[in-house]
Amino acid sequence: MADVIARSGWSHNVAERFVRGLVFAVVVFALPAVRAAERFDDIYVSPQVFFQGQTYHGYVEMRFAVENQSADRTRKVTLATPHTAHGWGNNLRRVERTVTVSPGATVNVTLWQPPLLLNGDNQVDVIVDGRYRGAIPRGGNNQHMQRNTAIPGGPRCVLVSRSLNSDDLDKAFRGGVAYTGPTGWYSPEQATRAPDVPARSGGMNQRAWTPDRTGRVGWEWLEVDFKPARSNPKFLRIHKLGWDQAFKTVVLKDAAGAELATLTITNNANRNLTISELQVPLPALTNAVQTVRLNVDASSAGGQVSVDAVELSDGSTSSYATDARASSTYATRAGGSSPASTYQGPTVLRSELEASGWSESWLAFTAFDLVVLSRTDLAAMAAAQQSALWSYVEAGGGLAVLGLTELPKAWQSAAWQKSTSSRSSSPGRFNAGFGQVLLTGAGSIAGLERAHVDAMRELARDCGLPWQSMPNEGNANSEFPVIEDARIPVRGIVFLMLAFILVVGPLNIFFCARANRRTAMLWTIPLISFITCAIIFGYSLVSEGITPTTRTEAVTVLDQVSHRATTLARQAFYTPLTPGDGLRYSHDTEVTPLVDVNNYNGGNSRELELSQSQHLTRGWITARVPAHFALRKSETRRERITVQKLPDGRVTVVNGLGADIQLLWLRDDKGRLFKGEGLKAGLNVPLQTEKGDPFGATTLLSALYQGSWVAAHDALMNNTAGQIRPNTYLAVLAEAPFIETGLAKPGKYRARQTIIGVLAPEDVK
Repeated sequence: MADVIARSGWSHNVAERFVRGLVFAVVVFALPAVRAAERFDDIYVSPQVFFQGQTYHGYVEMRFAVENQSADRTRKVTLATPHTAHGWGNNLRRVERTVTVSPGATVNVTLWQPPLLLNGDNQVDVIVDGRYRGAIPRGGNNQHMQRNTAIPGGPRCVLVSRSLNSDDLDKAFRGGVAYTGPTGWYSPEQATRAPDVPARSGGMNQRAWTPDRTGRVGWEWLEVDFKPARSNPKFLRIHKLGWDQAFKTVVLKDAAGAELATLTITNNANRNLTISELQVPLPALTNAVQTVRLNVDASSAGGQVSVDAVELSDGSTSSYATDARASSTYATRAGGSSPASTYQGPTVLRSELEASGWSESWLAFTAFDLVVLSRTDLAAMAAAQQSALWSYVEAGGGLAVLGLTELPKAWQSAAWQKSTSSRSSSPGRFNAGFGQVLLTGAGSIAGLERAHVDAMRELARDCGLPWQSMPNEGNANSEFPVIEDARIPVRGIVFLMLAFILVVGPLNIFFCARANRRTAMLWTIPLISFITCAIIFGYSLVSEGITPTTRTEAVTVLDQVSHRATTLARQAFYTPLTPGDGLRYSHDTEVTPLVDVNNYNGGNSRELELSQSQHLTRGWITARVPAHFALRKSETRRERITVQKLPDGRVTVVNGLGADIQLLWLRDDKGRLFKGEGLKAGLNVPLQTEKGDPFGATTLLSALYQGSWVAAHDALMNNTAGQIRPNTYLAVLAEAPFIETGLAKPGKYRARQTIIGVLAPEDVK
C-alpha cells in the first residue's frame, strides 16, 4: 500500500514552492540508495534502490518516491514498467500501479516483480492524470529471474544490511564451500590429494581450484592443511595451471597456527598456460608444517590460474594437502558441478538502504534465503518493519541477527521453539512458523566463529530447498491434478479433421458438380466450416461446460497469541474459457507461477496491476490448459478456536475458524489429547478424550516448508502425536478460508486446509 506523507502548511507562494523543491532534491541526492528525481510539471519521481544483484525466486521490490508539489491540485499518477517489452518465454510484459497524490504530499509507490523475468528495457513510464509524460530509469541493477545457471532454483542469496561488512561475509562463505555431495568443480577441495588434471590441460580446469574472477580486485588466497603435519620439508611444489607470476607469496604455519615463514615467489619464467609444477625451496624450520597459504594475484595473470595440488617434499618422500579453504571459488559462478547434486555456496548481496529504510512488506525479503543484520539495525527499525521481517521468517525465511542472544519481546510467543546443540560455540537457533532465526553474540562479521558461518550457510541452503524442487507446467498437474485428464483428445481431433477434409473436399465437389452448380462452393465451404466449428464448440460445452475448476491445498500456522496466520499453499485452475478478469490476490500473498522460466522458445507474456490488489490481468491462465501456482501468505487474522474446560473434566470448543472442521486434534496444558469430528463453524462442540497417547518426536515446521507443500497434510497426519504439543491443536478444514480463491467465481471448487494452531491464554476458559 502506498505510504502517504502529509506536507503541512504548504504555501501558495512561488518562492516557498521553489525552496521546498530544492530541499526535496537535496534529500534525494544525499541518500545513497535514492536516485535523482525526474520532474513532470509539478510531479517529482525518484527510484529508491533496495539492493543490486541477481535473485532467483520470490518478489523484488521496485520502490519510487512520488511527490506532488502542486499547491492545490490532486494528481493521479501511474507508474508502469517496462517501457518497451519483449515477447519471448514466460515473462512479465507489464507491471503497473496507480496512486492518488494529494497537494504537497509524497507517496512511496512499490511495483512488485513476481518470480518471472521482466522482459524489456529498464525504463518506467510515468502517466499523470491519464496522460503519458515520459519515462525514468528503474534504478539499480535488477537481475531478478535472469537465471543462466545450472543450479536448480539458482544459487542461494543472502541479504546483508548496510552496516555490516558484506565482503567479509562473502569471503567467509567462499573460504571452504560446504557440499552435500562429492567435491564440486573448481572448489578449494580440488587442490587436495594428488594431482589429477590431465597433463595437457590449459588455462583453468574443473578439477583444480580456481578463484572467482568476476568483479573482484586484489589478491586471492588458498589455504591447505597437511595432516599429519610435515617435518623438515625441503620443497613446496604447486601443481598449477597458469603463469608463475600469479603466485606472489607463501606463508607456512605450524599446528598451533603460528607463522613459521613467509616466502616471496620470484620465479616468473613460466609463461605456459598448461599444467606444470612451481617448485619453491623452503628454509630450515623448527616446527612441522601443517598449513600452507598461497597468495595469488589472478588479475595479473588474466585470471588464468588454477591449483591442482599442493605437495610438501623432503626430496625422497612427499605428502599432499588433505584439507583446503579459499578466499573465493569459481564454483559459485561456473554453474556447473560434479555429477551429483552439490551446494555451490550463497551469493552475498548488500543492502543499499539503511535498515531503518527497509520495506514494511514481508514480500520485499522473499527473494532472499537468508537476511543478515545487526542488533543495532533491528533496533533502528520501526515496528512495521520488524513485523515485516518477522512475517518473512514465519513464511520460511532465514534470519541471522549479530550481537543478540535473546529474542526481542515482541517476537516471543508460544509458537517459538529453541533448538539445542552440543557445541558451545553454536549460535542460538530458534524455530518460528516455517522459518528459523540465528542469534550470535558476535556483533560483526569479522567476529563470527567458524560454527556461526557454517550455520548461516546451512540455513541459507535449507531455506532455498523448496525452489529447487518446484514443478513446472510439464509435471505440476501430475503432482497436483486439478482435472483427471489434461491430455488433448488427439484421436477425436484427428477424426474430426479427416471428416471435415472429406466433407469440404471430395464430397462437396462431387455434389456441386452433380447438381451442375460448382459456383455453390463459394458458400458451401464457409457453411461447412461454420457447422464444423459449431459442432466442436458444442461438443466442448457438453463435455466440459464453461465452469472453471479450482483446487487448493494449504497448511497454515495460526498463532492465536500474536494473531498471525502464515500459509503455504498450492493452487491450480482449469478453465474452459479464459477468464476475463484474471486472478486477484492481496498484497500479503506471494504468487509463484509454476512455469519454466529458462525456456525462451515458448510461454506467455503476463501483465500485473497493483493499485488495489495484485490483479493478475492477462496471460496467467489459458483456456483448457491447467495453471498451477505456489502461494505463501503472512497476515494478521482474528479467527480462533476457544476451549472451555467443564467441571467434570470434559472439554468443549467453539469453532471460530470460519469454516467447518472435518477433524480436530487438541492437547491441553496438561498434555491430555482430545479429538473431535464434524465441528460446524460457530458452534460449541464437546471433544472426546484420547487415552494412552504418548508424545512423539516433534515435527519441525521448517521441514514441511523445505519439502513438498502438497505432501504437508499427510506428513502432519502421520505424526499427529509429535506435532500436537501442549496448548496447540491440529484442524483439517474442508475449505481454505486463509488463502484467496484467485478467481472471482472459482466454479467447481475443491479445497483442504490443515491448520496448526497455538492457543492464547485467553482462549482457554
